[in-house]
Amino acid sequence: MAVVACGMPLVLVLVLLAPLSALSQPGPVPPAAVPDTLGPPTFMTGAGLSIRLTNDGFGLGGVLRAGLSETTSLFVEMSVNPGKDEREQQFFIGFFGETVVPLKRNYFGMVPLHAGIEQRLFRDAIEDNFRPFLQVAGGPTIGYQWPYFDDADGNGIRDSGEPLEGVFGGFGNGSFRMGLGGTLSVGAYFGRSRRTTQGLRIGYHGTYFFEPVDLLELNPDVEDPSKRYFGTPLVSVHLLRLW
Repeated sequence: MAVVACGMPLVLVLVLLAPLSALSQPGPVPPAAVPDTLGPPTFMTGAGLSIRLTNDGFGLGGVLRAGLSETTSLFVEMSVNPGKDEREQQFFIGFFGETVVPLKRNYFGMVPLHAGIEQRLFRDAIEDNFRPFLQVAGGPTIGYQWPYFDDADGNGIRDSGEPLEGVFGGFGNGSFRMGLGGTLSVGAYFGRSRRTTQGLRIGYHGTYFFEPVDLLELNPDVEDPSKRYFGTPLVSVHLLRLW
């Protein structure tokens, strides 16, 4: 009985001290907030390549963008694109697939150097992994035409015995054309990466040249063989490096 009597006060003391001991133990420490030293991504400044598809064929270009704000940027774009007449029809001849375009007189290439403005759309309503935009651009375009065939007599018609030059065969015998053009397009960039992004653009591109471009032969069967205005729908894919 003496042992029980002596143990009861000790048990009571332990019961009273247990809550105080629990209160004195340090609780879990919440992890310290890591400041976002980079700030919110804007995706507005960068440089990269563009792959272009028009009614006239494929083109390649480069683009440089500079952000003015979180939704607006300026850009400069230069590209190399073919120019054709919509009446041109290409045919394959022979086993090795030699091509010929009846009534074609000259090749033509265009190098537009355009500056423009890009406006991001719906920034507050759409997540950053999908960034739609509107673009307007314009500026000078350099054109270059060179012979499709060896016009030995200079009559503008491919006579019997006048061979085709090939794409680069007559390149050194060409002449320049100057023009002005512009592009109106919409598109979107994809991804959250701060280093790279890719985008798709759809729009319309038009260019007017001050001198006629002689694409077709001077043939009685060809009405208006020259051309000044080149207009085409445009689809391009952009691959950009951001900083």
